[in-house]
Amino acid sequence: MPCFAEPQIETVLPLAALARCVGCHTALGGSDVCPRCERSYPVRDGIWEAIGSLAGTNRIAADFYDGPGWTRFRPFEQLFLWFQGPGPARARRKVLRFLPRGDGLRVLEVGIGAGENVPLLPPSWSVYGVDIARTQLVACAERFPALRGKLAWAEGESLPFVDQEFDAVFSVGGFNYFRDPEAALREMRRVTRPGATVVVADEIPDLHRLSPASALGLVEFNEWSLGALGLDRAFIEMVLNHPNDLDSRVRAVWPAHRRVAIWHRLGYSYIDPPPTRSH
Repeated sequence: MPCFAEPQIETVLPLAALARCVGCHTALGGSDVCPRCERSYPVRDGIWEAIGSLAGTNRIAADFYDGPGWTRFRPFEQLFLWFQGPGPARARRKVLRFLPRGDGLRVLEVGIGAGENVPLLPPSWSVYGVDIARTQLVACAERFPALRGKLAWAEGESLPFVDQEFDAVFSVGGFNYFRDPEAALREMRRVTRPGATVVVADEIPDLHRLSPASALGLVEFNEWSLGALGLDRAFIEMVLNHPNDLDSRVRAVWPAHRRVAIWHRLGYSYIDPPPTRSH
């Protein structure tokens, strides 16, 4: 997939026109207050706030990406992607290639972060994004002013959009540690038009087990090495103790999906419905 410039589309629906209450699921109809339960949805820094009280792995992940650990870890992530591309952009295109082709599509990225995938999408697309880390959304809005008002501080498990509004939904990175993967997959499918593509990708959940320390059973050294990469204690415990059963959990929600190995088999993409052979 060729690299495209930053989206410049201005004639897009505001996020409020697509939104529904995350509490009672009532369509907001362009308002920033739910007409049924009166929950307020303020917009600050160009970001629609639809977040509740985070818990479990979502809380751990949000604290990490909002804190100094992500700044320390990011160079190592970039190095990983360089080897998988080669180069971060090429590595990301190995996931984005499963998205549909066409002009004027409305797409949603779950876990948009600072917008690393945005420059790789066609400029005619109307891009929306959600994330649980507010600092990353602020960075995304500053980096891509055209996305202001189309970014939501929200969980993948509770997307603040009415049904069937998007031509495609995708998520690159972070899915391994979603608090409720099944709920997030259902939500992504719910907000996507019938038959449209949903793509979820990440590194394999047990990637840390491929380290020499793990192979030798040196658990303490493995923990030290993850800390040296910038991961905090809570994140390290999550990585080391998180269940490795994503395939069965995805199959329970998307029974007809296809799993594609990416990044020299160190990553995966779940695609629903399955991609055509042209991919």
